[in-house]
Amino acid sequence: MILLILARGGRRTFGLARDDVPGDWGVTVLEPSGLSVPGWAHDPESPRDDRLVVGGDHYGAGRLTAVITALDAVEPFDLPHVRTEDREFVASEMTAFLRSWLQTLDCAVLDPPTTLALSGTASDRAVWSRATAALAVADRQAIPVPRMRTHAVTVVAGKIIGPAPEPAATTALSLAQAANVTAARLTLTNDTHDPALCDATPWWHAPSRPALQALLAYARGLS
Repeated sequence: MILLILARGGRRTFGLARDDVPGDWGVTVLEPSGLSVPGWAHDPESPRDDRLVVGGDHYGAGRLTAVITALDAVEPFDLPHVRTEDREFVASEMTAFLRSWLQTLDCAVLDPPTTLALSGTASDRAVWSRATAALAVADRQAIPVPRMRTHAVTVVAGKIIGPAPEPAATTALSLAQAANVTAARLTLTNDTHDPALCDATPWWHAPSRPALQALLAYARGLS
């Protein structure tokens, strides 16, 4: 079973069915409010005994083959069922819980959480700066976007999703590999010789059903 963790309203954002992902994707969707359901269990020192509850069904953590996280943190907005004055605290606790839980799972977690984001390093400027330095690509993340055309290129598991011109496409693929990021959306200058990196964000910051399908296909191949 592949678990897809989305922010509140994520199903609608990606055009998914209310109760699950349509078709034969073999995916179960979890939104933050689902963490309030009784039955969850997590012991960092004995993660094989962990249990999760999704859609009213109870599972052992061993049932999971992969997890895809499409949120950086649980936000108060995600918890309309919690009293307003408690939402910030509960959101913080849920974020900490997910970070610990995701870090101890035996299955593949794409991309694994960091102290800054549950969805990994795709938005970490330092990670991309190291990648640009390793590949001798100009790094313009810390300066205003130049007054020239740019291209937003979505990379998922070593593939380009959607149209992308060269050499921006090849540069984006190389940067993602060097950064060890499975999926990201990179903005590069429209340079026919040496595109510069202007920005990098997680793939889900610009919701794309084709990108999600590609990531799910990749996750299925890991099981």
